[in-house]
Amino acid sequence: MEDSKRAIGLLDSGVGGLTVAREIFKLLPEEDIIYYGDTLHLPYGPKDLDLVREYVEKIINYLIYKKKVKAVVIACNTATSAALDYVQNKFEIPIFGMIKSAAAKAVKISNRQKIAVIGTEGTVNSLAYQNAILKFNSRADLYAEACPKFVELVEEGKFDGAEVERTAQNYLLPLKEAKVDSLILGCTHFPYLSPLLAEIMGDDVTLINPAHEMAVEVKDTLTKIELLKKDITGNAEHKFIVSDKSRISRRFLEHGRRFLGLEVLNFKEENIFS
Repeated sequence: MEDSKRAIGLLDSGVGGLTVAREIFKLLPEEDIIYYGDTLHLPYGPKDLDLVREYVEKIINYLIYKKKVKAVVIACNTATSAALDYVQNKFEIPIFGMIKSAAAKAVKISNRQKIAVIGTEGTVNSLAYQNAILKFNSRADLYAEACPKFVELVEEGKFDGAEVERTAQNYLLPLKEAKVDSLILGCTHFPYLSPLLAEIMGDDVTLINPAHEMAVEVKDTLTKIELLKKDITGNAEHKFIVSDKSRISRRFLEHGRRFLGLEVLNFKEENIFS
């Protein structure tokens, strides 16, 4: 098969990375997507980063050699922190991570350079976003908050309601008190909660979705190296695969399908770790 006709591979610890897939659908509607969610090992956030890197390497091997993808998007901030540099050096195809483009966007749009990041424990403790932002502006005033409960809520299909609002208020209060002016949603699960997070933070705070910045980077890079699909007359084909189907809630399937704008959201189980 001609390289440009191959699919783009995405990987995440669960269904959160579908927010990245959504942005790629919008920006590159002609491209085929193969999505792999490692629900068997969800969540990645609290896990040792060396272990996360092992999972990521195995999934990328599967996407490249079994599914023949032309590029891989690590649609997970924790996995990007743990493995991006390692896998970019190991594999020859383009591999994209979540952090750099969003950090650049935050510095570009932040009026007072009071920038906050919310993410999993792994992402926040790795300092990946903080270090990336400081490379663009060494004087930026940075704040970070780990929000692990958000991952659980989204995986359960809970995007709003009293429990979600209460959790968000608790996590975001320190950032509101610090009067930040931009907030990076540093976990791919968090854009599902964007309406509520925006309401709590207020009009003076700009939310930055790394998924959108990632999609722009993928389009620009694949255009430059001539890997975008040339024949765009047919419909794109999207495949959604997980390592443990039993861990996807019915509620997520219902809400996630609407969020993603898909008529049907079906997952196939392929446990590549057994």
